[in-house]
Amino acid sequence: MNESKIEGERRTLPALAAALALGFLHQLLFYGLLPGLSVPLFVLLLYAYFRMFGRETIRPPDQAGLLLSAAVVLLALTYALFDNPIFFVLNLLALPALIAWHLTYIMGDRRRSWHDLRLIPDAFGHVLKQTVLHVPDAFAWARPRANRAGDSEDDSSLRQVMYGLAFAVPLLGIVLVLLLSADGVLRTMAGRIPVWFGNLPLGDGGGRLLWTCAAGLFLFTYLAGFRSPKRRLPVQGPWMADPVEPAARFRPLPMVTLLISLNLVYVLFVAFQFSYLFGAWQGVLPESSSYAEYTRSGFGELIGVTLINFGVLLIGMYATLRGEGRQRRLLDALHLLLIFCSVAMLGSAFSRLLLYEEAYGYTRLRFLVHAFMIFLFAVLLLFALCIRLRRIALGRLLVVLGVCAYLAVNYACMDRVIARLNLDRQHTAEAAADLGYLMGLSSDAVPVLIERGKQEGGELDRLLREKAKNEASLKVPWPSWNVSEWRSRERLSQYVN
Repeated sequence: MNESKIEGERRTLPALAAALALGFLHQLLFYGLLPGLSVPLFVLLLYAYFRMFGRETIRPPDQAGLLLSAAVVLLALTYALFDNPIFFVLNLLALPALIAWHLTYIMGDRRRSWHDLRLIPDAFGHVLKQTVLHVPDAFAWARPRANRAGDSEDDSSLRQVMYGLAFAVPLLGIVLVLLLSADGVLRTMAGRIPVWFGNLPLGDGGGRLLWTCAAGLFLFTYLAGFRSPKRRLPVQGPWMADPVEPAARFRPLPMVTLLISLNLVYVLFVAFQFSYLFGAWQGVLPESSSYAEYTRSGFGELIGVTLINFGVLLIGMYATLRGEGRQRRLLDALHLLLIFCSVAMLGSAFSRLLLYEEAYGYTRLRFLVHAFMIFLFAVLLLFALCIRLRRIALGRLLVVLGVCAYLAVNYACMDRVIARLNLDRQHTAEAAADLGYLMGLSSDAVPVLIERGKQEGGELDRLLREKAKNEASLKVPWPSWNVSEWRSRERLSQYVN
């Protein structure tokens, strides 16, 4: 047995023990509890585990890796800083995906670039395939093997004792949980040994133990997939000698024809839209149209057309031969005209939504649609920049823009903005705010509501006092602690006292 393999076996048991300890902490932080401060805390412990036991596979620090680390930390902190139920759910998917992407980039054996789309199947492969293939590694330390030269009999005996203890500890844990659950007196006595043990619900001890083992086993096998990935060797044969053919490209003339046809329709449509757009801002709507009908009609269709234009732009820019001379300049000009028309249609949809909000108020869905349209506008500007400077890597910038935009929306305090805009609207537009909807917003909106409640009193004051009474008796476990909720309870307490 070579030295590297021996060293790997020696490191297996500590890595497995640390993974099980991390799994135990995971169930303490999340079992039956809402995520809060526990999320950034566990993410830091997770990275410390991978840094400690997988350091030989981690690539040297670079700018992309550090920026991805910052994105992971910022996204994890949203659970401790804000209280938005929409991003609470979305980030349950976004945060693990970002962590898997980051870990695959810094630890993957294939050393992909951060913007390489093949990182996506690599990340899935490590989460799914590699973890399953490395499950036997968690029990490899228990397999008997012949004594190496220099091993003493005492050392072998000690190893056998350690094997026995390793099997006895989890078995004793299961037995003790069952016994303590069956006998109330024993459970009471055991609860007095350490004080915190009495707060641990022993009735669900089996579930907690299973959670700990499953989380620990997953973390260990996930790490093992980076340390020693198991891959099938590529098949060698004559067919591999042939070079891969370049991606098929369209000729310029059909694309020019398509763009001219689309742009002609779009220019006429945009010109027609502008006559109504600016008229609507002055209160002049199309005949027999209300605000609701005007703003709803065609909104989804305009967004859909904009998304279709993205596909046309991608095909025209990256799947079509550019041609030479006039042909190239004409193709670029048509692309720019298509972008201009897309921006105009996006502006029309944006203005329709503004009109609708002025008439009917602001909601989470309308806020997110606004954010999505601003993102599409930024993407269109990026397309225009890439037409003029073809050397710019569009894919990389789209990834950066997407991650930055998602983080920006998370940190925009959506509910606070919605509450402020709706309360301001009832003064400027003389329209009553839907206080029932505003009180149903998250804790992020409470400071704004308290500020207005002090100024206006009335129904808002009554609802705030009722909310303070309902939340006064709530006790939040420390893993679920959240800055926004804590600040909301403190301000509500000060408001009523």
